[in-house]
Amino acid sequence: MYLVGFYSPKAKSGVTELSVSVYHWLKTHTNLSVAFISYGSLQKEDTTNELIQEFSKLTLTEQKRKVKQMKKAHDITIYDASSQLSEGVLKLLPIVDRLFVVGEEHKEFAYKLQQIIQFDKIFDRNVKSFISHLRGNKTFILHENKDDRVIGFNYTKQETPDIGQMIYTDYVTHYLNETLIDKNEIVFRRIKKFPKEELFQGLYQLGIDFEKAMLYERYVKLRELMGQDYEDALAELFPLFMNTPFQQILDKLQDELYMISKLNF
Repeated sequence: MYLVGFYSPKAKSGVTELSVSVYHWLKTHTNLSVAFISYGSLQKEDTTNELIQEFSKLTLTEQKRKVKQMKKAHDITIYDASSQLSEGVLKLLPIVDRLFVVGEEHKEFAYKLQQIIQFDKIFDRNVKSFISHLRGNKTFILHENKDDRVIGFNYTKQETPDIGQMIYTDYVTHYLNETLIDKNEIVFRRIKKFPKEELFQGLYQLGIDFEKAMLYERYVKLRELMGQDYEDALAELFPLFMNTPFQQILDKLQDELYMISKLNF
């Protein structure tokens, strides 16, 4: 259900040791089903149904299938990407629910990586297809707020309980979000039935705030001008408007406008 990624751009930075310790902490201190995926090999851990090693040796198709199985079978899955910044890793990172980038000195890198991930989720159809493959038509439940997804501070093994508790708290919130899927699907089906030219009025009649309804319509129009299909834009922006405060949505829209202006410069 819930996928957590650990990564550092620095080799031998202790990411694997940290992520393994968090994995064992969660297994010891919670009653959740916890799994572990390691991009490389682990000398002190045995491969089991819930602990996968040498993930990099699988093809991308096999990785997709395995992640889908793990997310379905376990409450929390830890994904140790270590320092392996490959195309395969980048294809997996967009679907993690929380991404830890280890090392205070890598804080700027963490946000650059997040920008790449968000850009890929918007424009890279391969990533979009991968996310759809994993979550079906429920991709709108994924969090979009980068501040909730990236940690760029220097956590150590001694702080494992703090990280474990943070992940557990996130999981509880994520679980509550998952229980709202059916309700969100009903709302989204109604939104898709609105004529394009009546989107704002339809959103407002559904009970969405006046300002948010207007911003949603403007955001969809912007995406269309950028070449995105109307229904695709509607689906991708739905989670943002259901789960994010107005000001954060406005900031995200302004960031995209800024990016477009730079690309067209």
